[in-house]
Amino acid sequence: TVELGGGEITQENQLSDLNGGKGISRGSVRITDMNGKQAVIDLSDAVTLDDVTKKINTTVDINVEAKVVNDRLVLTDKSSGFESDLIVQDVGTSTTATDLGIAGDNILGQITGSVLQYVGRDTKLSTLNDGNGVANKVGTDFKITFRDGSSTDVDIGAAVTMGDVIDAVNTASGTKLTAQTVAGGKGIQLVDNTGGGGALSVAAIGTSTTAADLGLTAAATGNTLTGDVVLSKLGTVMLKTLNGGSGVTLGTISVTNRNGAPTSIDLSGAKTVQTALDLINGANAGVKAEINRSGNGIQITDTSTGTGSLIISDVSGTGAAQLGIAGTFSNAIPVVKGANLQRKWLSESTSLASMNGGKGITGGRFKVTSADGVTKSITVDPAADVRLGGVLQKINAAFGGKVVASINPHGDGILLTDASGGVSKLKVEDDNGKTAKDLGIDGTATGLTIDGSFEKTVTIDADDKLGDVQTKINALGYGVNAQIINDGTGAAPYRLSLNTSNSGLAGRVTFDTGATKLDTRTLVKAQDAAVFVGSADAAQPLLVTASRNQISGVVKGVSIDLHSVGKEPVTVSVSRDIANVTDELGKFADKFNELVDKMAEYTKFDSSTFERGVLLGDSSITQVQTDLYGMLNTVVPQAGKYRILADVGVKVVDGGHIEFDADKFNEAYATDAQSVEELFTNSGSAVSTATRLALLNKGTGVQTAGNGAADFTAKFKDGTSVDVTLGDVTTLGELLSQLNSAAPTKFTAELTDDFKIKITDLTTTGTDKLTLTQKNGSQVLFDLGLTGAPTDGVMTGKLLKVDDALASVTGGIGVTWQQRLNKLIDPVSGVITRQNKTLDNRTDDFKGRIDQINAQLASKKLRLQKQFTNLESVLGQLQTQQSSIGNIKTISSSG
Repeated sequence: TVELGGGEITQENQLSDLNGGKGISRGSVRITDMNGKQAVIDLSDAVTLDDVTKKINTTVDINVEAKVVNDRLVLTDKSSGFESDLIVQDVGTSTTATDLGIAGDNILGQITGSVLQYVGRDTKLSTLNDGNGVANKVGTDFKITFRDGSSTDVDIGAAVTMGDVIDAVNTASGTKLTAQTVAGGKGIQLVDNTGGGGALSVAAIGTSTTAADLGLTAAATGNTLTGDVVLSKLGTVMLKTLNGGSGVTLGTISVTNRNGAPTSIDLSGAKTVQTALDLINGANAGVKAEINRSGNGIQITDTSTGTGSLIISDVSGTGAAQLGIAGTFSNAIPVVKGANLQRKWLSESTSLASMNGGKGITGGRFKVTSADGVTKSITVDPAADVRLGGVLQKINAAFGGKVVASINPHGDGILLTDASGGVSKLKVEDDNGKTAKDLGIDGTATGLTIDGSFEKTVTIDADDKLGDVQTKINALGYGVNAQIINDGTGAAPYRLSLNTSNSGLAGRVTFDTGATKLDTRTLVKAQDAAVFVGSADAAQPLLVTASRNQISGVVKGVSIDLHSVGKEPVTVSVSRDIANVTDELGKFADKFNELVDKMAEYTKFDSSTFERGVLLGDSSITQVQTDLYGMLNTVVPQAGKYRILADVGVKVVDGGHIEFDADKFNEAYATDAQSVEELFTNSGSAVSTATRLALLNKGTGVQTAGNGAADFTAKFKDGTSVDVTLGDVTTLGELLSQLNSAAPTKFTAELTDDFKIKITDLTTTGTDKLTLTQKNGSQVLFDLGLTGAPTDGVMTGKLLKVDDALASVTGGIGVTWQQRLNKLIDPVSGVITRQNKTLDNRTDDFKGRIDQINAQLASKKLRLQKQFTNLESVLGQLQTQQSSIGNIKTISSSG
């Protein structure tokens, strides 16, 4: 099998996630080994804890080994010297050694650091549950029932960190309960303060899984509920995320090595894969347990000298069977390879940008047709639908239960299940774009389901050659490219080499050789590119990572290509080049003048010959001329110094032509580039204190509680709090005024230059953090983006924008021209479109009249032909009569 993007049962730990989310500052450490030798190790470019251990272990000036043991960094002296203690120090102002918990000295040659992996207030929710995060749907998430019998509903809102969750719980509970972290713990704790005799409990509301994801469904002991483990140990994953999220429950196993010696090993206390491995390896059972080479399961190797069979069985539970290591294995099987444990790595919290091997899910529209023939279109906009859960919700909402979208049982894709009862097959097809294909759900159902698993299977036959295997892998067109190489060694020099199709950590694949005899080794580990941005002497440069060797977003509008690894800083100079802009404006002037000449030709009138242009007097061309020159005279009041085209060198001259002065344009751009850009590109949706709230958020506005109810509670550093009521405010200015009048000595609110609401805590004492909590159904904090964590008492919202279609202010030249040109050429109601239809209708009328006249002529012709024929017939008869009369002779009488 080839699994794209996840599935392994180990994980790397980012330095920024350690110490309860506070991270590790990057700098240099000095290590002195027991031989007295020193080395200064620069860890300023370390990204993961693995980077730290590798740098220490590959430093040749000292003989010290670093490894991770039980969430701690352990340094062991290997020099066997007696000249010095083993010493670890920070260098200069760096706190790297202190943050890693290894600063100090030890006479015995071993330093065991402090615990680095635990849940703190700064722990990101996205790192919990082995990266599956915490599902957070709109509305209340769970109910807490206190020991006094009362209860409260909790909505964690747009929580990002565990601190946000703790604050939401404490705000909802008041003084009845305290939510807190536990020193060195892997979850959070709830302490009931009511003094009641009942049971403290937490229950989900509706279909929400938030409580379970936070570990809060555990049973309380007395007045304390200690949450389940939601953060794994360093380098490993939790047993509960295996088997697609259904977990592995371990009991006691029996191991009989090849010498025939049995050992009973209790694994019931293990919460992580590594703990289970440590328990097996620490039992002296004559076996070695480790992660298999595929990285998605464990393997057992007998280390005894016996020749009998290795026997592994369950004593209690089914742990050995679930791990795939139960059975009797002869000497012909040197390594017992366990099952694919299939860690769940996709969840509703997974970002769309991280999926599809790191390429993300492209926006577009796809059609889902249920078995009873009902078709619904699902549109995915990556800018709005950030998480996978949003896509699932759209599908479920569209079908109302007839088609159910969920995470599949393997935890590696979307599962669509048809519940309509129809006789056809559930079908998904892209309608606009390739969104369904990226999600892996395009196609027709097998039975009642479509499984968008990111794991694909290759079937290898017994008589396949290595070339056949290569062909079959490449035929998948998925995840990896296979080629055969010759390493030039021995009688069997041929190797199957696999390279991932996508770059970066998200593009990695888990390659499981299954029941074949193939074995694998990872030669180059998947990783992201890392760039440190800052001056050469920066104490803590900014770390930027990317899945490919190109960094975007560091400098606005600039992409930086990465060509090689280096320690020396590289200076990137960026300057404006407007030559292409002046060229395009020159071309525009030429094309405009050509259009003017054409219109003059078609509307001309020669008074001497009375020759008329074909469009003379046509109202539509008059409208075109009016709009074109109206475009040239557009005034953009919000642009700044330059408000009309003439200010930047575009003006109308004799004959209705326009003239472009490139020198004047360049001079204007050099003087005030921002004003020139605004003149052309202003969206007409600039935000100010006069902006109506109804125009924000694509026209959905800012929803207050109304009816005089409080919109949110603001809690300050000094521990005090105040309810803020916004009432019926209609503009940003009114909103800011209301905010600033709520508690003028406690906080201030302002609109920043980059169009965001910023709230600053003015209190100076206390240890609490500024927190804002919505209430009474108000959506104000969400709509303004004021749901994050504060930085030094300052909370900044999201970028506020006015929907272009609803904006009432004049846009820039580009916006205005687009609107006016659309008015002319709109395929339904455009001036030219309507005139074309009018001309087409006239043509049809003329054709109809012509057909009518032709029909009349044909009828008249037929009538004349009949008359002529009748005339011919009468003439023939007359001629016959005349002939008969001519034959009459006189008859005489004889008397």
